[in-house]
Amino acid sequence: MTTYKNYFDDLVKINAGLSFEIGNRDKFSISTITDTLSDEYLTKVYKLYLKYKNTNDDELKFKLETIKNNFQYKLYLYNIICSYHNEIIEFHYRNKKVYPVKYKQDRINDFNKYIKSIIKKLKEALKLKITIPYIVCKKYLKEIKSYNKELYDYIKNHYIDKCRKTIGLYDLPNGREIYKLYIKNTLGGLDKSPSEIHNLGVSLITKLKKQPRPNDFYTSKKKLFKDCNKIALYIYNNILHKYFHYKPDKPFTLKIVPKKLQKTSSLAYYSPSKDIVYINLSFYKECSKQSLYSLLMHECLHQYHFRFMKHYKLKPYQKYGYDNNALIEGFAHYMEIYCEDYDENNDNDYSILRKLRLVVDTGINYYGWTYEKAMKYMQKYLPNRDNDIINEIDRYICMPTQGLCYYIGKIEIIRLRDKFLKEKKGTIKDFHHKLLINGAVSFITLHKIFN
Repeated sequence: MTTYKNYFDDLVKINAGLSFEIGNRDKFSISTITDTLSDEYLTKVYKLYLKYKNTNDDELKFKLETIKNNFQYKLYLYNIICSYHNEIIEFHYRNKKVYPVKYKQDRINDFNKYIKSIIKKLKEALKLKITIPYIVCKKYLKEIKSYNKELYDYIKNHYIDKCRKTIGLYDLPNGREIYKLYIKNTLGGLDKSPSEIHNLGVSLITKLKKQPRPNDFYTSKKKLFKDCNKIALYIYNNILHKYFHYKPDKPFTLKIVPKKLQKTSSLAYYSPSKDIVYINLSFYKECSKQSLYSLLMHECLHQYHFRFMKHYKLKPYQKYGYDNNALIEGFAHYMEIYCEDYDENNDNDYSILRKLRLVVDTGINYYGWTYEKAMKYMQKYLPNRDNDIINEIDRYICMPTQGLCYYIGKIEIIRLRDKFLKEKKGTIKDFHHKLLINGAVSFITLHKIFN
């Protein structure tokens, strides 16, 4: 019987980046940058699909359905370039700071081939009337100016004038149908329609208690980072033992987002390959003290989740292959409810943001919202955070449906928890252990585990 492990092992053999992320340090992993947009690589991926398409493994079936859709709808021609977590900038940073120096030029040569594939795929997409939004392309062009002349010149001289003025998937061929496929994949197999998600978000926002938002934003980067470390230590010392059987033998690790990555990064994120929570201090004026506890709970529990998998010796395919974002992000967001003084209808900024994502992501990509409409809607509920909102809207345009997995994942985990505890199958610690012990499996598998 073919399993996800068999598929994952084959994928690692053709993808050097994935091989490096799981810890391999052979020549292929450290000297190669795989051109994932090349026809050669796409052909290899399709051959894997054909090899495993008759599997009985539920997780592999779900993954192969995603691959099938990728080729059926030519999804690799959508969102080819992205101003959110710009991969051009990230490559140059990682090539200098993360990878071994020995094969630096080999990786640059490979990446230049990847640049040519980006240009080739942009040209293919143009013929099918699949274009990047002008507002994203303009920002992307500015970001890469000092990093890659070939791509910069092509976009500036031949591409940007052909970009569309709309921003959502809905305005592209098969856009709304593709958005539905993205939802199912992002939500780990949950069957949720765009209208259901949008209406849920609207109802949640209308239930918020009307009261003045606190104006307690940070006045210095130093103070923000100091409080981040203080709260992370509090979570380690006072929260983990209440809700989990396992507690890591060392506190959470926090570092500052490198300056070169700050403009295209979110306020905070966790890097599994480095086991570090990164804080983007460039947003210090838009980060409120009231919200910081929730933010750190979220990111530190990402780190806990990965340490949990490492402690219990989960296999590489379980740690890196399974990719149910609604479980990964939903779990971290779910853990925010265990912050002291949590109130579902009297939220901090980050909890409000997760609800706004349901409305604005679907609004942009399914209902045809303009950039201006999305901006005004978010400003109404998150005043004094324009830079953060701009970053968020970039996320919804460049990574459709990714923003949905936080809240939808959270409420699905709560549903499973309440059923588990009501049926007296164990303690809250037992539930969390059972939720995480198989890796980031789909909700298709989780429903079987908990039934």
